Parts: sequence; structure tokens; C-alpha cells
Amino acid sequence: MKNKTIRFIFFISAIMLVTTSCSLKSQKKNVIEKAQTIKNAYAKGFSITNAKDYTIVTVYSPWKKGEIYAKYYLVKDSLQKVPQDGTRVLIPIKKLVANSATYFEPLSELNSLNIIKGTCSSKFIYSPYILNDVKTGKIKDLGDAFNLNIEQTLSLKPEAVMTTTYNSEDANVKRFKQTGIAILFNFEWMEDSPLGRAEWIKFIAAFVDKQSVANKLFDQVKNNYQNAKSLVADVKDQPTVMVGEDFRGSWSMPGGHSFNAQLIKDAKGKYFYENDTTTGSINSSIEDALVKFSTAQIWISTEENTLKDLQSKNSQYTLFNAFKSKQVYNWNNRMNSSGGNDYWESAVSRPDIVLKDLIKTFHPNLLPGYKPTYLKKLQ
Repeated sequence: MKNKTIRFIFFISAIMLVTTSCSLKSQKKNVIEKAQTIKNAYAKGFSITNAKDYTIVTVYSPWKKGEIYAKYYLVKDSLQKVPQDGTRVLIPIKKLVANSATYFEPLSELNSLNIIKGTCSSKFIYSPYILNDVKTGKIKDLGDAFNLNIEQTLSLKPEAVMTTTYNSEDANVKRFKQTGIAILFNFEWMEDSPLGRAEWIKFIAAFVDKQSVANKLFDQVKNNYQNAKSLVADVKDQPTVMVGEDFRGSWSMPGGHSFNAQLIKDAKGKYFYENDTTTGSINSSIEDALVKFSTAQIWISTEENTLKDLQSKNSQYTLFNAFKSKQVYNWNNRMNSSGGNDYWESAVSRPDIVLKDLIKTFHPNLLPGYKPTYLKKLQ
């Protein structure tokens, strides 16, 4: 009798174990089914998943493919519980420290620029709105982007700091993590396509609870870009292009798989390194540039504003064909008196405009009456 009782209890326990297991699996399945990951069109560095009680924003490591660098659980209810493998962020964020000027344009387009309470190196900022708020004290200049003043940052009581890092062991980031402030990692600059960089507006929008607005804004930029690209679809005559200039003995050229090389290609320019597989920069020298680019027809991305200044910087520049034919351009068309350059702010979000500037420069007859926004010819 005793053995029968034991066997009966074991049998009941087994059934309960299986039933409970199935129930848990069913619950887990329901949670997964309710979560929807939004597939990006171009950006590879982040993903957004909308679940029932929160939104999951995942940022992937730029250095280790497939590895998660940071995960955020965005909630609208301050009492909402979330998994422990990420950072909980209450949205919409109302007080943000923006550690890069490239965040200004997407926040402006999302009508959320007013959430910025702190930034850095304001003397190099172009945005009139940000500069005015720095002047009136509404926004605090927290110093160098690579070494923000932590005490002043804490005094602002921000809900988050949006920043980037240029290596996986950033000392400045480590210090900020100790403060308990949410660190929002934005790696838009690591994308290898112009539209991939622009798509990070969706990442920013998630934290201000404006995903649908961001989707529409990005679609507009994407459509504008594709329309501009179609203008040169049948172009056969492609001008050869040189990029950048020498800096202390080193000349950085865009790799063939970089966003800059993609822009040149989409504007139907011929670039020496277009078949290279580098996504970053290629280190070169002025001697090497003379070998590979001396006959290039167009030279873009210099720092100087006049040909005379360019020649004064290095007399060897006069040996390039583009210099001789006065086909040299920089991205300084929108600058203020203190040196703030809008190209380094809004152009990341507007590759469609950058592409049109290049098309106008490479194939001026295709855009009659168009005046470049960022690109300017050296006089």
C-alpha cells in the first residue's frame, strides 16, 4: 500500500511538473509573440523591439560583430518592472545631455531639441538654437566631449547622457557609469552607408517616444536620396575624385566601403579606392596621393577656403590637376563666425542633401538652378 501511495504521488508530481513547464513555455511564447522587432532598412548598429509593457532598444558593438554593447528597456510607467540585463529608461526623456552635435538635427526634426540641458565645446557649435540657449544659460557647456565635467553634469540632474565611444574601454564613459545616469550609446558614425547613419533618428526617437514621426522623416530622406540617385542613373562620364588633404604627414582617404565612398559612387564620381573593402579610412601620404590622384578632376573635403591658403599650406598641392583647374571644394558653406560648421551637425541626418551637392559638383547640368547647401568651391 505504501509503495502504491509513493508511486501515485510521484505520478501526480510528474504531471504537475510537465503541466507547469508547458504553462511557462506557453507564457514565454505569448510574450515573444507580443514583441515585434522593427527591421531597419540600412542601419546595422541598433534594433528596436516593441513589447507589450516596454520597448527594447539594443545597441550592437562596433568592434565585435553580433555582440550586444548595450540594452535599454524603455517604459512609460515608473513602476513597470523590466528584465535585469539592461538599463531601464523612463520615456519620454525630458532632460538630456547631448555629447555630440550630430544629435541636434534629429532632435530638431522630432521637435524635441528643448530636452537638451547640457552639451560640450559650444564654441564649435553651429545650431543658432543651441548657441542661444547656451548664451542664456538654459543649456550648460560641460567642456570637452572626451572629458565632460561630471560635477556640472550631475547638477543638471539629466535623465540620460547620449554619447559615443571610440573604443570599448572608454575611461570617460566608465566614470559616468558610476554616477547612475543612463548612458545612451549612439554609434551612428560607425555605419558604412549614408542612409544607415541617417536612420539613427529612429534610435533617438525611441527615447522621446516619437517612433512613428521618425519613420516618416526617415522615409522622406530615403526617398529624396533615391530620387537624387536616379538623376545620374544613366550617366556614363564620371569625373575622377580626390578626397581630403595632408595633415602632419598623413593623408586619410575614405575606404571603399565607407559612407563617403558610397556618396561619391551614388553621385557617379570615379574614386580610386572604390573597390577597396575598408569601411573606415585608409592612411596615405601626399607622395602616394600624387601617384594615385594627380590627374583627378575634382578635389573635395579640404579645410581651406581659398586656393591661395591651400597653396600656402603645402606648395605640393599645386601639382594636382584639380588645383590647376580650380576644381577644389570644401564642406564649409554653412559656418558661423566662431567656426561652427553645419556640415558636421545636420549633414549626418540629411545625406539626400549631401548627395545633391555632390551631383551638382560632378554633373552641374543635371541640377540647373540648384545651389549647394554644404559644399563650396574654393576661390
